[in-house]
Amino acid sequence: MMLTWKRSMLTATPLRRLTPAGRSLGGRAEPIDVCGQRYGYAPWRFRYRGDLYRVYRVESVRDEGGLLPRRYFMVRCADGTGRTLFQDLRAGTWHLER
Repeated sequence: MMLTWKRSMLTATPLRRLTPAGRSLGGRAEPIDVCGQRYGYAPWRFRYRGDLYRVYRVESVRDEGGLLPRRYFMVRCADGTGRTLFQDLRAGTWHLER
């Protein structure tokens, strides 16, 4: 029996849902723990590799849709470093993009 295109797409979709969120990050991002948010939206403090960072300023915000909807925050930390954080909107997890 020959599978149609639509049927093969339907069988591939559940496999994407079963993969852990970290697998699709391509090794360029690491999970972080956001300890506080301003207005329930923007990160205020986050913990990365045991160190606590305070966000001094959110420089930009952008949303990406698709299979893995994400919200990206370009932030400036209190120590002067610029970082890119993103939230996986489906899983509710936060990551630091390297």
